[in-house]
This record gives sequence, C-alpha cells and structure tokens, in this order.
Amino acid sequence: MHLMGTKRHSVDSKLRLKLPAEFRREFGDQVCLLPMGESLYGFTPEEHASFVEERFGANFNPRNRAQEDLRRLLNATTVELDIDSAGRISLGKVPEAARPWVKANKPVVVVGNERRFEIWNEESWAKKEQEMQAQLESLLYDA
Repeated sequence: MHLMGTKRHSVDSKLRLKLPAEFRREFGDQVCLLPMGESLYGFTPEEHASFVEERFGANFNPRNRAQEDLRRLLNATTVELDIDSAGRISLGKVPEAARPWVKANKPVVVVGNERRFEIWNEESWAKKEQEMQAQLESLLYDA
C-alpha cells in the first residue's frame, strides 16, 4: 500500500467523512483511527498492528512499564470503524477529546502518508505544510 496526495473534504452533519476513492480501494470494510496530536491516523487493522509493533521492534520488553504503557495507549486510543457502502467513516465514534476540531459541515484535509492516511483540521494542516515546506531542503538532505 502506498497512499499519497492531499484531498480536501467536508464532514457531513452526522460527522461522517467520505474517504477519497483511491484511498478507499486500499481498505477492506474497516479502518483503525488513532489520534496522534493534531490529526487522526487511518490504518487497515493489519497496518495498525504493524505500526504499533514497529515502535518497539525486537527490543520490546513487556516488563518495561514505559514500553508497556505506550503500547497500551496506542491500542486503547485506537477506534475501529466500519466503512459504509458509500465509503464513509463515522468520525463521531472517535472520542470528542481526541477530535475537538471535527465539526459538522467543516472542511478537513485527508493526506496520504504511505501505509496510512491522516485526517487534519484544514488550518492545522496548512500550518504544518508551511513548516515542512520551509524545512524541505534540510528534510531531504543531511546538513
């Protein structure tokens, strides 16, 4: 899976978001949404499991409280959602504290990021995109 591109969408009155068609094709019937800072990360269930495991690799120690707490938090805050027949997911099922910027009839930005997509508030994405553009040279090349 290699998701890319930036799509602007609106959340409907029932807090549903229609996934971009090219992203939807990569998913079955479900999406796992993980709140991450100012955005929501969207994974297939398998990619979510890989994302969590990659954070620890072979060095995971279940007796290390910090590692166990991080893994617990990543799994506990993830919401598994069905994709309906119209290709929509219900953002209303994500706890409100994790999505204060999701409002009915307001725009969001859906960004492809390889094995996941990210849902951003339009203003937060514009700020993040501007920061990344300003750092593009240093992000591409070692100093």
